[in-house]
Amino acid sequence: MRSTWLALIGITLASAASATPWFTQDPRTLPAGKWRVEEHVLYSQFNDALVDDEREPLSTAQDFSALTLHTRIRYGLQDNVTVFADIPWVSKHVTTASGSALDNDDLGDITLLVKSKYYDNREQRSRRAWALSLKLDTGDTRGTPAALATGSGTTDWSVIHLWEKGVGDATYYASTGFTITGRRGDLNRNPGDAVFLNVAGEHPVGHSPWKFVWEMNGRYEGETKGAEATTGATTVSLSPGVQYVRPGKQGKLLQLEAGVQVPALTWGDAPAIPDYTAYGGGFIVF
Repeated sequence: MRSTWLALIGITLASAASATPWFTQDPRTLPAGKWRVEEHVLYSQFNDALVDDEREPLSTAQDFSALTLHTRIRYGLQDNVTVFADIPWVSKHVTTASGSALDNDDLGDITLLVKSKYYDNREQRSRRAWALSLKLDTGDTRGTPAALATGSGTTDWSVIHLWEKGVGDATYYASTGFTITGRRGDLNRNPGDAVFLNVAGEHPVGHSPWKFVWEMNGRYEGETKGAEATTGATTVSLSPGVQYVRPGKQGKLLQLEAGVQVPALTWGDAPAIPDYTAYGGGFIVF
């Protein structure tokens, strides 16, 4: 199953729209009555924890990886209002310090989002929107070791502001938001709320169908207070990638997209920090 998911990276059909960076949401909305279905694959490898701002080897695992297949279904309620659901399927693999291999494949935490575009100036190539999201506690967490859990065990609300601006041949994006994190009653823990800021850009490579994509993703998570430990971490990641777009008939596009996210700055305390996250995918509009 894992090799099948990896083979899906970067393969997609799209219609009359270019892709936007994965980690930085954009303010674009679908025309009323239109559907957009996306498939994205993310693979992360973990070897370190974050303790007092310093990386340390994981104490209970020799190898830890997570593979997630995201299916996103969007629908245009109105020309300036789009709703979507993100449905993740998560596969986790852990090799313990004793050499035992453990795996868990299950549904992750489903996210529901509504996006309202309030500004769209086509001449200045500028858009802005607000979004409200709800992350449901649908992942496998109860009685599951933390490294193998497919969800966070909390129900979270987020409010997000989205921005886009075209300059020359390039397009730039930004998204910033605040997440109110629910309580983990089963573990008697109160995870801290989160603040995030993402900026991204798409730059065409000459007159070719290729685009270079870059992102800088910052996230601050407040302290998790509970009976066992108090944690909280800030991560700033860099996410370069590429897109390939080939025009087709009747305004359709063939589009490939892939990249990698690497933590560049980290401080605080966290049970696991990814070495990298490889990603790819795309969408079809109909």
